[in-house]
Amino acid sequence: PIAGPALGKPIDRVDSRLKVTGGAKYSGEIEPAGAAQAFLVMSTVSKGRVTAIDAAEAARAPGVLKIYSHLNWPGTAKPKAGNTPMGIRVEKRLPFSDDVVAYGGQYVAVVVADTFERARRAAMLVKISYAAETPALVKDDIPADGKRTGANQGKKTQESKGSVDGPLADAGLVRIKQTYLSPVETHNPIEPSATYAEWTAPDRLVVHDATQFLKGTQSILAEAFELPAENVRVLCPFVGGAFGCKGPFWPHTLIAAVVARDLGRPVKLMLTRHNMFSGTGHRPATVQTIELAADKAGRLQALRHQTETGTSPVGEFLEQCGVVSQVSYASPNIEIGHLVYPLNLGQSSFMRAPGDAPGSWALESAMDELAVALKMDPLALRQLNDPARHPISGKPWSSKHLEECQRAAAEKFGWSKRNPEPRSMRDGRLLVGWGVAHATYAANKRAAAAKIRLGADLQATVWCATHDLGTGMWTIGRQISADAIGLPLEQVKFELGSSDYPLGPVAGGSNSSATVSHAVAAAARELHRKLAGMASADPKSPLHRANVDDILMTPPGRLVLKNEASRGEGFADILQRAGMSVVEVEGSLGMLEGDKDHEFHSFGIHFCEVKIDPELPKVRVTRWVSAIDIGRPLNAKTARSQVLGGVVMGVGMALLEETVYDRPTGLPTTRNLADYHVPVNADIEGGIDVIFEGEPDYLFTPTGGRGVGEIGITGVAAALANAVYHATGKRIRDLPITPDKLM
Repeated sequence: PIAGPALGKPIDRVDSRLKVTGGAKYSGEIEPAGAAQAFLVMSTVSKGRVTAIDAAEAARAPGVLKIYSHLNWPGTAKPKAGNTPMGIRVEKRLPFSDDVVAYGGQYVAVVVADTFERARRAAMLVKISYAAETPALVKDDIPADGKRTGANQGKKTQESKGSVDGPLADAGLVRIKQTYLSPVETHNPIEPSATYAEWTAPDRLVVHDATQFLKGTQSILAEAFELPAENVRVLCPFVGGAFGCKGPFWPHTLIAAVVARDLGRPVKLMLTRHNMFSGTGHRPATVQTIELAADKAGRLQALRHQTETGTSPVGEFLEQCGVVSQVSYASPNIEIGHLVYPLNLGQSSFMRAPGDAPGSWALESAMDELAVALKMDPLALRQLNDPARHPISGKPWSSKHLEECQRAAAEKFGWSKRNPEPRSMRDGRLLVGWGVAHATYAANKRAAAAKIRLGADLQATVWCATHDLGTGMWTIGRQISADAIGLPLEQVKFELGSSDYPLGPVAGGSNSSATVSHAVAAAARELHRKLAGMASADPKSPLHRANVDDILMTPPGRLVLKNEASRGEGFADILQRAGMSVVEVEGSLGMLEGDKDHEFHSFGIHFCEVKIDPELPKVRVTRWVSAIDIGRPLNAKTARSQVLGGVVMGVGMALLEETVYDRPTGLPTTRNLADYHVPVNADIEGGIDVIFEGEPDYLFTPTGGRGVGEIGITGVAAALANAVYHATGKRIRDLPITPDKLM
């Protein structure tokens, strides 16, 4: 395990001054002299073919350099069968590869000019003619035979244990069957996606890209241009939010690189907010049916979770909502199923806690409805059915402290004072509702590597091609590195954001901190072994002839003998006697199979209070308490911020967020931050209390920590909806919970 004084401390973000002073440069802010500017033309139909393109007037517009479409697209190498790059392509179709329009807002041309304003103006002059066809925009447009079971990156999407049919038909059990709906939701990070591409030589490409996956972007671009990966350099030191939309490789990045090569000059392509609603993914709408059966005491006997959701004709993505029902509750009979169907909408993709966020909305709402049917406290029902082991595999958890989370949060919230009757609690004329829901998310980690350079002055630098989405990786990477190497925090730098650095993972699935800690630990072990080997071989060292395996590192920056701590010396002494000003090492590890005897997961619980005016039923969130077990929080401040952000985003999911499409065109009508509503400070009136429970999970990582980026949003929509039911007596099963649904 990595142990030391830095990890866990609420250390301020090391990048904060750069961000608040404007010193942090984002991809869209790269403005080299002489760069051309590209602007995308989007289809105004959602299904059909392009029959004609009249670009003559646009081509004559001031500053226009060239206009591209499928008619003159230079193209790239097609992805090779069986040769999968490291990156993630959820949209499989290559841009401008044919005249087919598969979804509204698909890119059908790109205009390049000497300024952004001129490119945008000329793009408005491009006239596109279509042979439009009838699109499929919603579930009811798809016939039954158009739905399929789907896949999700090798994960099992259909799961069963026992047989649910008998208990669900047993009139002697308490049973519920309800369907829960969630709409399309769209990522809206403050920073829109942007790409700056420059060919510094015929076979050398440099790209500044707003991405969550440096190595993935590098890999796909290298394949597209048939280059060695090291000939493609991808830079992204700062990301202005993402929520998943910058994880996959999207067409605009390839478009910028192709245009830059064709024109022989750097090209910048900055997406508009409108582009972001069609071209960088969204959480698809879901229709989830939950069936539960329990005995009179509340013990679950059957759980069935069926999900139907959309993807697009140009790719494959499944919002795997049933993952939460595989892990949340003990039942002898469980059945999970998913159906997916293509819609003529932009490609759906990862959005914070994909699957788990909408899945927990349905499951935790259903558990609340079961509690009502049983006349049982909804917290007690959850506690009764808390599984000691994984409900399907039967393996023990590596670490689980949900019981402590339940106890601490319930006490902080005052849950014992809740009157269970709907509409029974008031604050003056306002209806008061209290709701509860569990949070859950898998513990993930991937392959990675790290490089350490240690100087004789005891200043160290650590490199890894990872990312900071605003989550705090600049800071926790430094904390992990300092404790792994054994030096004070102020003597260690941690660098990220460049594909030149050793392999870093996609910043998604809450895997970054776990993955990077493994990589840094591996590199630190190499450093210590190298220094120990030098000391053991040096006759002037106190550790001369000591077995390297018996030499331990102790902070600050010393090696000592395992059973004789007084016998040792500092890193600087070893390097100075060797005449070395610096030593470099790299540590790496492949895809981690991990401990196959345990299941790795994080759990938590949310308690919510709402107040509602019965005459103007706008929901006000007045109190929130969350308790989360993520093992060891690596930075108490940034971890808390992640849960705060997840809860706020979940409040948006519950009350505000919905992407609405225009039926004739298939284009989103809510396509900017004025029309697509997200929570603001006034929507969270009473603040959010965050409690961390549990202990370090050293079976999972050398730091004992599990990821925290995704779990904060899971269960939030259900906790809020359950509070709304308690306040009003109205059960809303269709998100978002807008005032019209409570009238």
